[in-house]
Amino acid sequence: MRIAQGGGVPAEAQRAVPASGGVSLSRLDQLVILGVGFALQFNVMTSTFGLPFMRLSDILPFLTIPYFLLRPRILSPLLARALPIGVVVLLLAASLVAKADVQQGDLYLTLVLLLYFVQATQLVILLREPAGADSFAVGTLVGFAGSLLVLVAASAGIDLTAVGLAVPTSDLRPETILFMQDKLGGLWTAGNETGHVFALAGAAAAYLWYRTGRSAIYVAYFAGLLVSFPLTNNRAGLILPAIVLGLILRKSVSFYAVLSGAAAVCGLLMLYSATGYAPVPEQLQSAIEKRFVADSHAEDNILERLDSTVAGLELSLTNPFGLGNVSKENLIFVMAGVGTPHNAVVTLALQSGVLVALAFLVGTFRIVLSPQRYGPLMFYTVLFMTPSLAFEELSINQAFLFGIALVLAASATKFALDPKIRDI
Repeated sequence: MRIAQGGGVPAEAQRAVPASGGVSLSRLDQLVILGVGFALQFNVMTSTFGLPFMRLSDILPFLTIPYFLLRPRILSPLLARALPIGVVVLLLAASLVAKADVQQGDLYLTLVLLLYFVQATQLVILLREPAGADSFAVGTLVGFAGSLLVLVAASAGIDLTAVGLAVPTSDLRPETILFMQDKLGGLWTAGNETGHVFALAGAAAAYLWYRTGRSAIYVAYFAGLLVSFPLTNNRAGLILPAIVLGLILRKSVSFYAVLSGAAAVCGLLMLYSATGYAPVPEQLQSAIEKRFVADSHAEDNILERLDSTVAGLELSLTNPFGLGNVSKENLIFVMAGVGTPHNAVVTLALQSGVLVALAFLVGTFRIVLSPQRYGPLMFYTVLFMTPSLAFEELSINQAFLFGIALVLAASATKFALDPKIRDI
């Protein structure tokens, strides 16, 4: 993957050459695409209002699928790839029918993934156009900013549950409520979820940097991510965004500026190690100490994750079409001492079937190995999703469910940019 040197933008991207067979996007099309990206980050709890949907993004397929089917030149590409699309639909439908030990609510997320997949098969056609990808990325970052404000409001003690901007705790166990208070989630259940959702927004920021050459877009996003860290205490969500920040600054900022920044960070670390004090806000210092310095559970946590992942793999092989969520948690707890496999791909296999998880892995490898075919937005999306999927059970999270659906759709529709657009 070759990125423009010095923070510049490839000539091909500047010209924004439409893909062959692409769809001309109206202002309304762009607004709808922007709304999808926005909703995935600012994902209101619509179940709070008595609606039969958990979150706002779960409603959107019912609105966007009919709308985009009426758009010219959408239906013909879908019909041309009807076989692979149909195979994924059948695999998801098979899980809905044949999932083992189903209890109330156990089919919901597989059904949502099916709806997201159908929606995504249309969107990947629209995302071939730079205007479509730009709209989705802008919507995602605006949603990220709104979700971050909700998180800050929650940290100030403002209760937003009644307006669907917080997860209700009335039916949760006391230990779960304490966990949510220790690691704030804002719109999401807890910091373990929020940190990864915010990390995924980095794909949009990286894409817009690529399109515009303005590193300030990504730096502003990363600053927002750092604001969230003392509240969520989620260190894993910082990993890839920090790596990409370093790569972007290396290309966009002078060598001496990068060296000066690195020296300043090293100086702060030396000061902290020598005195136990760093000139940063107290809450941030506490979070750094808790998650990076004084985490006595780190070694046990790694072994726990390995054991639970192995247990999840064993369960997925014995239940190839999936397993009800309550049974999954109970069985993994018996096998590994915790109720989650701590791995979203394994959870996807348990939730929607082994073949769906394999199809997702195939799509991921195709995009990673051929970024020039799938474009920067798809590539960055996969890049930012991958470490998060390895750390948390994120196939139950709508932002990541949509990302999984997008990868499946891109692979099934053989989504590729125009041959002229190759300099990614």
